[in-house]
Amino acid sequence: MSSIRVKFVRDEEVKYISHLDLMKMFDRALRRAKIPMAYSQGFNPHPHMVFGLPLSVGVTSESEYADFELENDIEPGEFTQRLNPNLPEGIRIVDAKKSHTNSNIMAQVAGASYEVLVLADRKVVIEDLKRELQNFLNEERIFFEKESKGKIKEIDIRPMIYSVNVDALGNAEADFAENSCVNPWILRYIDMLKAEDNQFRQIEEPVVFCFKMLLAAGSMANLKPEFVIRAFGKYSGIDFDILKIHRSGLFTGNKEKLTDPLGGHVLLFV
Repeated sequence: MSSIRVKFVRDEEVKYISHLDLMKMFDRALRRAKIPMAYSQGFNPHPHMVFGLPLSVGVTSESEYADFELENDIEPGEFTQRLNPNLPEGIRIVDAKKSHTNSNIMAQVAGASYEVLVLADRKVVIEDLKRELQNFLNEERIFFEKESKGKIKEIDIRPMIYSVNVDALGNAEADFAENSCVNPWILRYIDMLKAEDNQFRQIEEPVVFCFKMLLAAGSMANLKPEFVIRAFGKYSGIDFDILKIHRSGLFTGNKEKLTDPLGGHVLLFV
């Protein structure tokens, strides 16, 4: 047997499908592509495939990963060429390599990066917002109330926040400043909002912001970006309406040494 790890993207067309539906979709695509997958034993055999951190419904991503165990050896390039035409619009494999690790991608995930587009409830000077964000991150403990099984539990999310910064997009019709969000996934979404939402197109004050964050992710600790936005909103007294969440990266390793799941290079961050 051999194993292949792939990196794939999830665009706007498929952002509302569940993780279970994603697995079923890949199962059907693998069958159509006639890829010799290894299957589990028993009455209802399943293909041996493992996905990284499940993506929340409504979130897009340019950095999803999955491991596929094969009965016969296939080169990653051939695997990609055979599978991509059988995947639906919005799902596309962008890279693939043979995997030689004993643990799967789900067990290895340790961090994730996000870009979150928000609308503030009032005009905010970006310098003041950056200063307030820095004060927020300087707190030793940041508590967030999370509901679980009908009970409210207060958790300290500060250890799970690795880095956060924010940039202003300002007037939606204006050119972007050099320090603004330049991720093409976010920019395409803004263009879509401008084309479809007349209220967004008429925004004149600097109330649209892009938060970039690197957070703990995986089985040991997992922090959703919306929790960070809500906690910072409560701290700053600003009501943020989340317009879009996009996962820009998924990383393996640990907090001290986050690595790329395919290339293995170390991620540097501050």
